[in-house]
Amino acid sequence: MAVEERLSSHEDRTWSLLVGVMMWLPAELDTYLERVAKLSHAEYQVLRWLSLSEEREIHMTRLAATASVTPSHLSRIVARLQERGWITRSSDPRDARRTLARLTDAGAGVVAETEPGYCAEVRRTVFAHLTPAQATGLEDIAEAVLTPLREDCVSVLPPRASR
Repeated sequence: MAVEERLSSHEDRTWSLLVGVMMWLPAELDTYLERVAKLSHAEYQVLRWLSLSEEREIHMTRLAATASVTPSHLSRIVARLQERGWITRSSDPRDARRTLARLTDAGAGVVAETEPGYCAEVRRTVFAHLTPAQATGLEDIAEAVLTPLREDCVSVLPPRASR
């Protein structure tokens, strides 16, 4: 293998660190959420994004992008959350080809109870280790990497805060 076909030592170390974050941060948050709410991180993200929408209702396609899960994974997550009474699904009355996911009052209660601790856990595991400039840099880097991969995931996020 030619040298230029391999990652440089800096690229390799950076990539290894990023892979570690992608593996271990979700696992850490999964462990926390399982302990406090009997939820996976992906399940919680679905509930959380529904709670943030004005009517607690989102089209499944948009919800998949917002929660950063595949549509097939979202269908399985929503089925599990429906069984628990936290989400309902229905056809969009304006377009029956589209499905709406709606957060129930019970699901909103789960988010309300879990959100403060979840935010504290994210701050503890991520932002407590970063300066404000590093946090801004992390936002810039994450957006630069995610946009060409899944622009739909980036486009549904709230706009950037003023700097």
